[in-house]
Amino acid sequence: MNQFRMAVIALVLILMTGCGSIAEEHAEGKEAVPDNAPVSDVKSVPYAAFALEVNYGHGKHNTFEAVYDKQEREEASIKDYLNGADREGEEALNEMKMVLSELSIAKSDSEQDVISNVLEAFNLDERYDRFHLRVKWPDGTSRIYHGK
Repeated sequence: MNQFRMAVIALVLILMTGCGSIAEEHAEGKEAVPDNAPVSDVKSVPYAAFALEVNYGHGKHNTFEAVYDKQEREEASIKDYLNGADREGEEALNEMKMVLSELSIAKSDSEQDVISNVLEAFNLDERYDRFHLRVKWPDGTSRIYHGK
């Protein structure tokens, strides 16, 4: 029983020491940001809608799709059939907001510049077979970009 008591005391001391570092951060005026803080609150996306499809051969298994839509509420999905990854909901929204907030597409940009910038932003190979992107800005202007 004595060993159990010592183990509990040791565990409590370890936990209190760990919590002390967070309290010290706040005491020093630093704001602790949790690791799981949603990206959706960090930056705004400069597009009302964004729909990307890139094909690297025939068949759905050679496709990357990413969709973002900001109508009544923000929604997103990412279907990365190349790597077997399918993200929806908050996870997809956080990832899309992170990428799209950094991606700058001007209405006057050339089609090739837009394609190169989008492929780079999503870490996609430039040796695609088909590229299709529809972008809608908050002012209602839409553009469609095609490659190959």
